[in-house]
Amino acid sequence: MSQEPTVDRIIQAAHAGARSDDPLDLLDAVLALTSDVSARADATVDQVVRQAREAGYSWTVIGERLGVSRQAARQRYADRVAQTATTVGLIRGRDLEAGLAAALAAAEAERLAEAGTEHMLLGLLTEGVAAATLEQLGVDRDKIREAAHRLFDYPAEPAHQGQPVFSAEAQAALAGAEQLATERTPACAPVAVTTPQLLAVIATNPGSRARRVLNDLGVDVADIKRLLHCYISVPRTPFGRRSRRGRTGKKQLDRCSFCGHPRGEDRRLVAGPDVWICAECVTLCSEVLARPMDGGRVP
Repeated sequence: MSQEPTVDRIIQAAHAGARSDDPLDLLDAVLALTSDVSARADATVDQVVRQAREAGYSWTVIGERLGVSRQAARQRYADRVAQTATTVGLIRGRDLEAGLAAALAAAEAERLAEAGTEHMLLGLLTEGVAAATLEQLGVDRDKIREAAHRLFDYPAEPAHQGQPVFSAEAQAALAGAEQLATERTPACAPVAVTTPQLLAVIATNPGSRARRVLNDLGVDVADIKRLLHCYISVPRTPFGRRSRRGRTGKKQLDRCSFCGHPRGEDRRLVAGPDVWICAECVTLCSEVLARPMDGGRVP
C-alpha cells in the first residue's frame, strides 16, 4: 500500500498528537506536523542539489530537473547549498550539548521512547543564555513538567528501556537552530550553535509542543524574542559588528549595541568606546555572569 502523505493520513497523524478533538488543538498539531515535514523536505532537496553540484552537474541541468531556469535554480539554491555544506562542520556549544543531554535524560527518566521539544525546553534550563532567559520569565522545570502532562497524552505505564531518541519534531527544531546559526554568523567566523538559537526555534513554532507548553504557562513569546534579540538577530558586518552608518543626511539614533533598540524615555543607555548598552541587556548579562562557574567557565 502506498504511504504517500495524503491529507487524510496527515490529519490522522495530527489527531494522534493533538491535545483533544477541538479543531484549534488539531490545528496546532497540523501546524507542527506540516512544519516538520516541510523543513525536512527542503533540507532533503538542498542536500541532493549539493550532491549534484559536487558531481559536476551544471545549474542548467539541475534547473531542468527542478522545472525552473538556470538563473532561478542558482538564485534559489546557491546560498542554501553552501550553507548545507557548512552545516556539516557546525560546532555545538557546551551549553547546547548539556541541554540536549538533559532533554534525553528527562525523557529517559519518564521511560519514554522519544524526547520531544517539551523535553528540549526542560534541557535548556540547564545552563547558558536560554536558561537565564527562561528563568527571567518565571519558567522552571516543575512548571514545564506539569504543563506537559496536562497537554499531552503520555503512556499511563511507559515501559521503554534504554536511551530515548529525539522525535521528528525535535530533530527538525535542532536543524532549524543550526540553520539559524549559519545565517546569523559572519562569513569569517566559525558557526557555533548554542542555546539561544534552539530556544528561538522551538518557541516561535506555533504548533510545537514546546510552544504549547509556553502558551499554557502564559509566557509571551514576544518577551523571549526581545531577550534573545541581542544574541541572534542583530545585523552584523563581515567583521562581526553592527554597522553604525545610516543614510546620508539623516541623524542616527543612539542604539544599544547588543539588542539594537534605540534610546528612549523608558530605555536608558550607557556609553562605551563606540558602543552602547541598555539597562535590560545589562540585567541579562549580570544574571548570566552571576550563575556558578563550571570548570572555570561562565555558562
